[in-house]
Amino acid sequence: IRLWTILGTKVWSTNKLKMRSLAGKTLCIVGGSGYVGKGIARHAVSLGVKTISWIDQVEWVRGNAMNPSTFDESLKKSDAVVHLVGTLIDTSIRKNKKPGDEGTYEQMNRDAAIAVANRLVEVHPAPKMVFMSASRAPPFIKRYLTTKEEAERHILSLPKMHAVILKPGFIYSAKDRWWSVPIRYGCTLWSSSFGRVYENIKTDSVLKKPLSNFDVDQAIALEDITVTALAAAFETEFDGRRLTNTEMRMISQRFEVFGYAGK
Repeated sequence: IRLWTILGTKVWSTNKLKMRSLAGKTLCIVGGSGYVGKGIARHAVSLGVKTISWIDQVEWVRGNAMNPSTFDESLKKSDAVVHLVGTLIDTSIRKNKKPGDEGTYEQMNRDAAIAVANRLVEVHPAPKMVFMSASRAPPFIKRYLTTKEEAERHILSLPKMHAVILKPGFIYSAKDRWWSVPIRYGCTLWSSSFGRVYENIKTDSVLKKPLSNFDVDQAIALEDITVTALAAAFETEFDGRRLTNTEMRMISQRFEVFGYAGK
C-alpha cells in the first residue's frame, strides 16, 4: 500500500465560503497510488502551488494498511488521514478465496480501514479521518457495501475520532478515464428510470430484495470527490456525517463559485 503525504496546502472554509491558509498542515492519503488518491493529491498540491508557491510536495511512503504501525510517523504528523484502500472485485470472486481471506472484501474494504482508524486513535491526540465508502454495491455483490458499512460504523464509534464518511456512486473523469464518461451517462439513465420504479415498490414486496441488486446511484465527478475530501479533512462542520452524492456536489459547487484564494 502506498501513502501520499501532502504538505502545506490550502482549502476552502465552508463556514466563511472562502479559502483559508493551511500552510504547514499535513494530509496523509492511505491508498494514494490509485485513481482517486492521485486526484486528491494533485488537487491538494495544486492549491499549495497557487497560493503559497510550493512545488513537488508529494512524499511517497510505503506501509502496510493491515499493520498501520509500519507508518506510525506519517499518522502522527498528519492533521488528517484520507483512507481509500478497497477493492471492487475481490479474491473470493477472482480466486475462490473464503470471506475474510487475503484480498477479500472483509480484509480490503473493512479490516484495513478499521486497523488504520484504531492506530490513528492510539498515536494521534486529535485524530481526523475521511473514509471513502460507497452508496451502492455492484449487482449481486452485497458484501462490497456491507463490509464498508461495517467499517463506517466502527470508525464513527471510536472515542476522540473526528470522522467523515464519503458515499459516492460511480466516480468518473473525462480527463483521467475517458471510458468512464459513457458509464456515467448509463448510470444516470438507469438511476433515473429504474429508481422511480424501485422507490414505488412496497418494502414488504417479494420483489424488493431481488430488485435491490439493480439499484444504482447516479455517477459523480472525480473533481467533486477531491474537493469534498479536502474540505472534509480540514473543516469540522462535516465531522460525524455521511456525505452523499448530492451533498458532495453542493460542496464542490460552492467551492467553484467562490474560487481559490487570489482569484
